[in-house]
Amino acid sequence: MSEPVTKRIYITDLNVNLTFLGEVKSFETKDENITVLLNNVTVYEYSSSNYLYSQPEISLSGPVSRFHIEDAV
Repeated sequence: MSEPVTKRIYITDLNVNLTFLGEVKSFETKDENITVLLNNVTVYEYSSSNYLYSQPEISLSGPVSRFHIEDAV
């Protein structure tokens, strides 16, 4: 029996210079907008990659062009 796979992503909010690493709880795109809910989140300053803080859950939303998203390895 296998465990469900939890997808982890990096999502960078280019407007606030932050990168979020977390487990995807929900992900929705609609009309060029995105809404993402992440669990077990670590937040970094994008320009320096410095660790800032951790949070149990974060919700991000806005135009798709505002975010850069990639799989966490």
